[in-house]
Amino acid sequence: TAYEEALNLIQVDKKERLQMLERVDKEIARVKKGTPAQLSALNALKFDLQVKSELNDPEIQRSFSAGNLDMGRPVYRYMRQRQFEKAPRTQLLQRITQMNVIPDLLPLDLEPTVQVNINLKGEEGAVEPGVFVKPAQTIEIPKVDVTNFHTDKRLYTLALVDPDSPDVANKTYQQHCHWLITNVPLSATESTVAAGDSVLEYVPPHPQKGTKYHRYTLIAYEQPNGGNDKVDIKVESREAFDIKALAQAHGLEPRGVSFFRQVWDETVSSIYNDILHTHEPVYGKPPKPQRYIRRAVYY
Repeated sequence: TAYEEALNLIQVDKKERLQMLERVDKEIARVKKGTPAQLSALNALKFDLQVKSELNDPEIQRSFSAGNLDMGRPVYRYMRQRQFEKAPRTQLLQRITQMNVIPDLLPLDLEPTVQVNINLKGEEGAVEPGVFVKPAQTIEIPKVDVTNFHTDKRLYTLALVDPDSPDVANKTYQQHCHWLITNVPLSATESTVAAGDSVLEYVPPHPQKGTKYHRYTLIAYEQPNGGNDKVDIKVESREAFDIKALAQAHGLEPRGVSFFRQVWDETVSSIYNDILHTHEPVYGKPPKPQRYIRRAVYY
């Protein structure tokens, strides 16, 4: 049948590419001490052969469609990266631009290379960038997964920042940092944020009463020297934060971002009382007194 014939062609193609791959591996071993440019070109060719030798395999396609990915295999990394670049990244860039996360927190030329996934307790799947979630959903620290496509371990810094915190003194808004963690090791096969050095412990988002919606933004920064260098960051306060200045001072490169929005509800009062242990502020203008005109009575 035509299907069996197609499978045979796929197997022939795979065999030829694997034979080429053997020759490339031998060449890499031969020029192990060659120039970085030589090794880079050979490794790129190796990756291309590894991907194309399996890309058309029906089993690979079925596994990918079912979400059964082994990110240790080049073909799955390639497919997952292509999937990210096709739709999610485009949507993300649209939303962070439309809602002014760029330029409020991130540079105009941002090109995300990793996918930041925020997973809330009791919810299926990651939070879609820019959607509204309830303050009750973020009382507990979210599970964060940074889907990346590099096999080597690199160090990242993650920051959760609210650019819409009231600045009463200046009658404007300021940044408030809810979470800051450095030296987080991540790779394609280990993408869950599970280690690192806590600079600022997680504090639940608490959009103040009387304010507009808040954009709680989680940014993943690659640390200096391609993610090989540790950083030692110290901050004096969560308030009047400046995430751009902090990134510039420590050589942090933004690689990925996600965000959600929240508005005040009764849960916020509980957060102030039970977690922050402080008086809850209320913003906005006080209600105007109702003026009633007495009906004229004529005698």
